Amino acid sequence: MKTIWIEGIEISGLINNLAIGFKEKGYRVYTCVDNYSKDNYVYDINKYRFVRDLIDLKLLRYPKISKIAIIFINKYLPKLRSKFLRKIQLKLFEKQVDYYLPVYTSQFIRETDFYKIKNNKKTKIIGYFIGSEIRVYKTFCTQFDINPNVLGGEYLNESIKEKIEKLKYFEKYAHCIFSVPDQMSFANHPYFHLQLPFVISNFKFNQNQNKIPLIIHCPSNSNIKGSDIIIKAVNELKEEGVKFNFIYLQKIPHAELLLKLSEADILIDELYAHGPGLLSFEAMASGCIALTRYYEESPQCFKPPIVSITKNNIKEKLKNIILDVELRKELCLKARNYVVENNSLSKVVDDMIKIFENVKLNDFGFDYYPNFKLIEKEFIDTDTKLLLKNININ
Repeated sequence: MKTIWIEGIEISGLINNLAIGFKEKGYRVYTCVDNYSKDNYVYDINKYRFVRDLIDLKLLRYPKISKIAIIFINKYLPKLRSKFLRKIQLKLFEKQVDYYLPVYTSQFIRETDFYKIKNNKKTKIIGYFIGSEIRVYKTFCTQFDINPNVLGGEYLNESIKEKIEKLKYFEKYAHCIFSVPDQMSFANHPYFHLQLPFVISNFKFNQNQNKIPLIIHCPSNSNIKGSDIIIKAVNELKEEGVKFNFIYLQKIPHAELLLKLSEADILIDELYAHGPGLLSFEAMASGCIALTRYYEESPQCFKPPIVSITKNNIKEKLKNIILDVELRKELCLKARNYVVENNSLSKVVDDMIKIFENVKLNDFGFDYYPNFKLIEKEFIDTDTKLLLKNININ
């Protein structure tokens, strides 16, 4: 039986879904999370109880250290704690773990420890990138003609060096990488197109067709989603007399959000990063049409039936989909069928396993998007090029 260790930050049930999928395919799965879930997902290991959880799972003999010492280290010696936990995890990988899949972030393992994992001759590292952990927004804005000021300080003050180094470590040591084009501007190797997995039964499909359409906008971050432009377009359409209801949602439990999507007709998702992402797919599965920015040069394996919008055409596209009832009916069914056929948990995990078990390191597999020559183009400014020259991956 193969063993996979999935860890990181839970976002909309992604780690939970992957765990379910690999268990259904006969894998032994260990989940390890950095954050507490508000949606009652159950995980094997939490970073705040790492040693105790390993003991409870019978993965670790009781260490030759007292409970009092463990509590003291956790509370007062964070650097020693991280070193202690990382050493335990590396030893555990060497003996028991076939695949290590960090989602969004890695908990204890540092990129500089990757060579130790690879050299244990058992554990294969899987790159699984879903956004800001490697997307360099300075380059992203230049490449896709976005004013960087709209994103806000947290994106403009990012550590470019840290993100590029993260990608380079994965490119050097990972067995394979799953990602999408708009975050791979600094990639030097091909990768497999990441397909998001969903438990289809979790979604109540409702082909709404409300007499007056219900529109939802639910940004996790209003800057990166372009909420100001979206709300401006909505208000202008209202002033023109277009009939619809609009709900702006933020910070609601995931289960409640899914119910709202099943009641709505249209989701306006995002204007800057390219979708559809998690929220748009959840809308599609629920019978709600997704309006989101889409990368038209995406590979053939990623052609979802959404309404592609930009900051320049959102008002026109939104008005059209509100008024065209027949188009809404058509897109609603197409979108649901697309998610069932391409993003069901079983399909996505099956495809991942085929890649795990057949690909060679940095292989040119199916469904990858080879945009790894972008670095030679004009999107990279002088300072970033100089930074790249000084990055040395051991």
